[in-house]
Amino acid sequence: MFKLTPSAGSFTFSLLFSFTGGGGPAATLTMDATGNLYGTTTNDGAFGQGSVFKLTPSAGGFTFNSLHDFTGGVDGGRPFSNVVFNAAGNLYGTTSQGGANSAGVVFEITP
Repeated sequence: MFKLTPSAGSFTFSLLFSFTGGGGPAATLTMDATGNLYGTTTNDGAFGQGSVFKLTPSAGGFTFNSLHDFTGGVDGGRPFSNVVFNAAGNLYGTTSQGGANSAGVVFEITP
């Protein structure tokens, strides 16, 4: 994850967080009102089917927290989408694989 800061008609690059594993994010991040960032990975997670994560600002960077590790089964797998919040703070997104028909799912994560 990186940040570009305007600087004298150009931009300054800053590395904020480095992902590990087989497949990091493939979509944009979503920020909540307190500055936490949320997103998905495509091939990471405990089962190699992707995950939903939260990055919390901490001293000098961000702390990673996995909110859900997809199994590739009925819960879906390989999310390539952004995530969005509703007014109640629930997080929504889609996967490209898994589910009852092996064609992906729409998921909800509640706080």
